[in-house]
Amino acid sequence: MSASVSPNFKTRSKALELLDAPNLDPTELAECLRELAFLNAALGGYGATLDAVARLIPPGRREFDVLDVGSGGGDTARRIVEWARRRGLTARVHGIDLAPEAVACARRGNRDLPGLEFTAHNLFDLPATRKYDIVHAALVLHHLPDDAAVKALAKMYELCRLGLVINDLHRHPVAYYSIKWLTALLSKDRLIRHDAPLSVLRAFRRSCLKDLSRRASLPAPEISWRWAFRWRMIVRKMSDLPASR
Repeated sequence: MSASVSPNFKTRSKALELLDAPNLDPTELAECLRELAFLNAALGGYGATLDAVARLIPPGRREFDVLDVGSGGGDTARRIVEWARRRGLTARVHGIDLAPEAVACARRGNRDLPGLEFTAHNLFDLPATRKYDIVHAALVLHHLPDDAAVKALAKMYELCRLGLVINDLHRHPVAYYSIKWLTALLSKDRLIRHDAPLSVLRAFRRSCLKDLSRRASLPAPEISWRWAFRWRMIVRKMSDLPASR
């Protein structure tokens, strides 16, 4: 985007992120994924996911499994397993990503922790018979055009037993200018500097997430705003909803 053109916050940007380009240099991708993990930790990105997992696990359940869609470097998957361990629970997380290079990074960085599996898979290739207690996607949905996001939500809901968790960005001027300034000041990674502000422009408002959920024929989602400028959406499996709803 030209510096002379003001960003449009009313609708989602259709510009493509560099991270979505095929055949990225593995070394550059690995550095980008490490920096993304740092930003997630610094800006509270993991908390939204972990709180959602806690809300979906039934009382008394000691084990659960998670499908982490678009797992990247495996940092969120690792946080889920570590969070469960601290509470005396056992979590098994299967991370899938379209980029084999990202899968390789995730395997290298998490080989010391049992309970994690990373494979190069397309979400839509997973069989409907393979169910997971929770299906989770952090910072994934904004990479997709609306029609593809609708299909992805429907597929992820199909694969879950307890519920679906979406953790993504809020399209807002403060979020855009803050991350643009922060990455320009602190990051030397060209992918981060380009993609971080663009991700905000490709992201959502609450009404967007409601509309995408409706188009995917999902039950009414629980959408909450989280710092820093995140939306956390939980969609409970219909069989798990209270009878009064």
